[in-house]
Amino acid sequence: MSIITLCGAALIALLATAVIRELRPSLAPFCAAAAGLAFFGYVIKNVAPILEFIKKMDSLAAGGISVMIKALGISVCCQITAEICRDCGENVFASRVELAAKINILLLALPLIKDIVTIAGELAG
Repeated sequence: MSIITLCGAALIALLATAVIRELRPSLAPFCAAAAGLAFFGYVIKNVAPILEFIKKMDSLAAGGISVMIKALGISVCCQITAEICRDCGENVFASRVELAAKINILLLALPLIKDIVTIAGELAG
């Protein structure tokens, strides 16, 4: 499935959800959830080649790429969660989720920061 097909499917799902929301508001969340699961399935299906490439590159980069990928995963997961919180009108929860993501990414990067400072110290002195 190409990205154009995916975008078209998203627009069709959006229109279907809007129509269902007008006709039967109680069924609209289920329609939106079903579309979300379908898109999530598409993403999961296409992640396998990326993960294989990352494993090959990570062995060459001494673990740095895996830290970046984990940080990306944390940021995407927390961004989606924060957007859901905002959609529900809970801006405070969204801000807290984003703060937790930033702290977790910083904690994840601490070993890399330590290695960089150690290398810089060796080069300087």
